[in-house]
Amino acid sequence: MKQKRALKIAHFGRYGEGDTDIVRSMFLSLCNMDHNVQEWNTGIHPEWLYNRYKYRGGNGPIYIRLNQIRDKLMGFKPDLIICNAGGHTFSKKDVNWLKNNKIPVLGITLSDPDVMGTISKYAQHFTWHTTNSLMAYEEYKKRGLTNVYYMPFGIDCRFFKNRPVAPQYESDVAIIGHGRKDRYPIAEALCNNFNVRLYGNDWPYTQHSMGPVRGEDWFKAAYSAKMLVNFPRTIKGYTNIKVGILEAAATGRLLFTEYFNEMKNLFKYGHEIIGYSSKDDLIEKVKYYLQHPEEAKIIGYNAKQRCLRDHTWEQRFNKLFLELDLY
Repeated sequence: MKQKRALKIAHFGRYGEGDTDIVRSMFLSLCNMDHNVQEWNTGIHPEWLYNRYKYRGGNGPIYIRLNQIRDKLMGFKPDLIICNAGGHTFSKKDVNWLKNNKIPVLGITLSDPDVMGTISKYAQHFTWHTTNSLMAYEEYKKRGLTNVYYMPFGIDCRFFKNRPVAPQYESDVAIIGHGRKDRYPIAEALCNNFNVRLYGNDWPYTQHSMGPVRGEDWFKAAYSAKMLVNFPRTIKGYTNIKVGILEAAATGRLLFTEYFNEMKNLFKYGHEIIGYSSKDDLIEKVKYYLQHPEEAKIIGYNAKQRCLRDHTWEQRFNKLFLELDLY
């Protein structure tokens, strides 16, 4: 992907889900764009952070201790600092110091709308701030934040590489995500009707539960399933596009998710993904596509091509950087 110039970017973030973590994917995609990216992995260096209020789950503020990293950071001479998710930010005093040194700070939020209540209290201190949620974007605007941009989830190139089916992961249907009470009825119905694998914590169906998968095991699980089921509701009950949609679609597996309007901005129901309106509707559609595998392959292929064409992180960042006039 072409851009006017390569940027020197200091990237702060932690990789809670290991090598396939979304923050890791975004870091790698910036590198793939030929930007010079300085990696600040706060997961292995928690001493760089000050979490006064003990926030978790993407809430903040969780402050980066500029006084501890200033020399290395300024020696790099970044064109841009990215605080990528996890509630990461700088204190207002430190942000002003960076601005006085002509270093803009981009804050990226990946857990909206759930975390908007805490993030909105300091998002205005960033030079720019992005949110993954269209609903949250509109709410930030209502609250008077003028520096906010909507950047939907993307996918990195590793997810497009085909993998062979691994027998120990083979299934008709897989769910890759943690178990929650609102997800149990659908998971139980799938388990009662099909060869199902459940990946993640807190699934009570022992025969089908395989535990969490990360890194190459994630790819084995996804590429060994004929179909993948996604749940769009967040922990707080919002219906929202989640990164799992992109990860699943990029594999070319047939993907099922609920019907909702924001999804139509990314994929076409019936042509690239399959929507379901209820547990019974999902069961009937899974049965149909298991009996019509060629149709399933075509729809899965269409979703993968849509991801390649429109939804990579490289495309997301390039569009944003152009909007911000960083090139």
